[in-house]
Amino acid sequence: MNAKPHKSAKVLQTKKNNGMLITVIALIAVAVVVLGGVVWMAQRGSEANPITFGETQDELIEITDAGVIAVGEADAPTIQVWEDYMCPACGSFEAQYGASIAEAVQNGDLRAEFHTLNFLNGQSGSGEYSTRALAATQCVAAKDTLPVFFEVKASFFTNQPGEGGGDLSARELASLAEDAGANGDAVECISNVETNGGMDKAADSADNAQQSIRDITSQVSTPTVAHNGEVVEISNASWLVDIIG
Repeated sequence: MNAKPHKSAKVLQTKKNNGMLITVIALIAVAVVVLGGVVWMAQRGSEANPITFGETQDELIEITDAGVIAVGEADAPTIQVWEDYMCPACGSFEAQYGASIAEAVQNGDLRAEFHTLNFLNGQSGSGEYSTRALAATQCVAAKDTLPVFFEVKASFFTNQPGEGGGDLSARELASLAEDAGANGDAVECISNVETNGGMDKAADSADNAQQSIRDITSQVSTPTVAHNGEVVEISNASWLVDIIG
């Protein structure tokens, strides 16, 4: 009996196996497309809703190149406020005067420039809460309305973490902002401050605030209020009424 020629070398040339090869190639192609999509989405996510100083949705809100959030009519009496979102005394100041300042600004009787510091970062669990809260506030200032800005600002101070280890994540701040009425763009911006450049901008803004308060007083403390280049004695209960006139 004659042996038949060995045909194993031709197995991959059969129609069945050609189909398998095509299927494998197709699966590899799909995997490459999916992986490319994941990478693209990751890159896109890292840039989601970045903050651009100088661009705001409300004409009564301005974010200067130095990161100062200025609100109200340009020709109204102006106060400068230096604060830190981790500062308990700033929380008390907000509770006592925040609503009155917001009302005066929205009535056109006052302009307020908020210079936010981050020198209390070290009092938070992450070591960067003051910066994160500033970045979140800048998101709202850039992407929402003046009334919402004041509501979110008040909420951040009302829910202020305790010094010595307290903290709130970007997502937790985004949730607070949403509950206070912030729109989707502002909420998304806050959620992504650690990947959209918001933290870096906020850190630079805080550095600028450190410099600007030194231009007013040798004592760097928060809260500090100034009007016409002079520190205001905020222990005087009538200080705001005196400025508005």
